[in-house]
Amino acid sequence: MVEVDWTGEDVLALRSAMKRSRYEFARLVGVTPRTVVLWENGRTTRMHAASRRLLDRVLSEADSVVVTRFERAITAGRDAGRETDDASAALDRTIKLGRETALGGTEVRSAPIGLDKEVEDDDVRRRELLACIGAGLAGHAVDLLASEPEKMLAALDAGSISERRLGVLEYSTAELGKQVVQVPPHELLQSTLDQFRTVRSCLGERQATHHQIRLVRTAGRLANVVGEILFNEGHFGQARLWYTTAIHAAQDIGDRYSEDIALAGLAYLPTYSDKPREVLRLLDPRLAEDPATGAAAAWLWGMAARAHADLGDERQFAHCIDKSAGALGSVASEELPVGIFSFRPEKLAFYRAIGYARLGKPDETAAAAAQAISLYDPNETMEPALVRFEHATALLASGEVDEACSVATAAITDAHTYVGLTVTKRARRFDSTLRDGGGRAVAEWRQQARTVIDSQQARV
Repeated sequence: MVEVDWTGEDVLALRSAMKRSRYEFARLVGVTPRTVVLWENGRTTRMHAASRRLLDRVLSEADSVVVTRFERAITAGRDAGRETDDASAALDRTIKLGRETALGGTEVRSAPIGLDKEVEDDDVRRRELLACIGAGLAGHAVDLLASEPEKMLAALDAGSISERRLGVLEYSTAELGKQVVQVPPHELLQSTLDQFRTVRSCLGERQATHHQIRLVRTAGRLANVVGEILFNEGHFGQARLWYTTAIHAAQDIGDRYSEDIALAGLAYLPTYSDKPREVLRLLDPRLAEDPATGAAAAWLWGMAARAHADLGDERQFAHCIDKSAGALGSVASEELPVGIFSFRPEKLAFYRAIGYARLGKPDETAAAAAQAISLYDPNETMEPALVRFEHATALLASGEVDEACSVATAAITDAHTYVGLTVTKRARRFDSTLRDGGGRAVAEWRQQARTVIDSQQARV
């Protein structure tokens, strides 16, 4: 099949090859008959990308006889056009000169060729429509009524992002959501910001509505990744701005799942600022709606459970952790990807371990921590280390100081562990709980912990 640039001549050739009237052809393509007339007479300023796609689809679905006729017509037309360009130009000049001579030097401009009976009929129908609407509609209103549908079609046709390009952006955003828990987060900041700028630029152009929605969702999720990176680097003010941007993007398109994911990320800030009541003030309006299904809802209930445990409220901790388990149980395991856009069973077990540790239940803490460690991917950079600290806390509460120090030391010396804000804060908490002792394990812990804590303070 020959390559088609879709000029007015090409549109006319295709309609002629299909032996369709303008009304039949317009219905087949999905435009108005007047649009077909404007195409064929070359009165559109440009053929929009969406219009070209519509014509490509019609041609691709045509039978072989039609395609052969069409290809023969446009090939012959192009050859003839090249041969007659000079002759046509000369003829135009002759005609113009004759008009000027006949009318005393004044050129008379004729109406564009091709505004034939179908256009006249269209104008008649428009006048009849205005008459049916009633009196009082005149002047500028008449012009708007006649012209605005054409302008709207042009605006809708102006979307430029391809399905393939949009799919690549969505896929790479999902990958960033996974990688941010598998590599030192700051390594992803530049690439995430570059992609965010690309998506924002696409949103600045008019896109097809379904593409616009997906672009907004992608932008919100990229903002969530940036918030996660900034949080882990200790930049809470900037992290709040990015998490809030993610929430607004999700609200803009009515994406409750993405909004809840961003809200859970935002709740990290008061959680790691030791402000459990602020966590609950942030989450309570959403939890009052009693979200009962899905990974995002499970995450919100889990964050609330942690806050209640910090406040020593065992009953509310148990209630929220049960709600989290119930919401997570509604989702098949294959629908729970690794990363910050989901909430998985290992994270639930981790939150259980945190809560039991705050409530002074060492046996339950150890059991929940063991379950979490068995489920976590060891390549993750932070949460497995945090789980080990909960296990170490349970051992410390049981009087097994040397073993507790060995587990805590392993948490910060593991090659996969990224010693960012969360790990450092947990190391400090464990160190402050540890009583003085002279054992080798205690001495090793103190040496490693001091190096970690000092280096983090210097980096921040």
